Amino acid sequence: MKDIEDKEWQGYVVKCTTGEWPVPAGFVSDKDNWVCRAIVGRVLYFIKDLEGALTVLGTIVNDVTPDPDDHPDEGMCESEHFVLSLRDIADIIWNLTKNGDATLQYLDKAFRICRSFPYRFHTEARGDIWYRRLNVLAASGRRDEALADARRMVEEEKKESHAPEPILPDPLYDHVNPYIFYSLRFLAEQAYKDGNVADACALLDDAYAYFPLSRAGIRDVDKARATADPEARWKAWQSCLANQYLPWEKQPVVRLRG
Repeated sequence: MKDIEDKEWQGYVVKCTTGEWPVPAGFVSDKDNWVCRAIVGRVLYFIKDLEGALTVLGTIVNDVTPDPDDHPDEGMCESEHFVLSLRDIADIIWNLTKNGDATLQYLDKAFRICRSFPYRFHTEARGDIWYRRLNVLAASGRRDEALADARRMVEEEKKESHAPEPILPDPLYDHVNPYIFYSLRFLAEQAYKDGNVADACALLDDAYAYFPLSRAGIRDVDKARATADPEARWKAWQSCLANQYLPWEKQPVVRLRG
């Protein structure tokens, strides 16, 4: 692990525990706990301290192996903390350098963990990591490769889903698959960039068969599908994309102790 001096660490902790979005000190105080460092690094990135975020996340992403059997009933598991750390350092590297290869090494590592970890995540990390990877490929001059990867993912996931099973059976989640959804979303956005608006809308229509929808979500999707003009329909789909109607992965009911 790259060492961080105590004084420097305390400076990062102060930044995380004060300001507009303070984090409880108990979550970020232990420098020797890599999960604490992961939280600090991600908070620093959130508050736009990129240098600090790179310093702290750099102590994790190449030196830590998360426990694959860690899946607490409440709170995020080690694998999710690690995936989110890889996501953020990839984002920083891409925004600073536009170096696709350097960025993809972290996104690919995160993606492998997402695919192999069988337990629930609390965030949209699984599909989001894949979506980020496709966009970095496309922006790095490898658009054809990204399009092929997205199409292949849809085909393979329809044959054998790698979406985690809900903790409890729930018909709302029977067909949810973030890998298919984000692949189709990427393909739709690329089609729209090419001027194929109707095709782009049709792809998003297909994508929402794999998205967790509440009643409000069903209403919005039905409204988008019923919109006749292609450009207006595309805008309606963008409104749907702005909302996460239900968690990607069904969470257990939290029971309060009396």
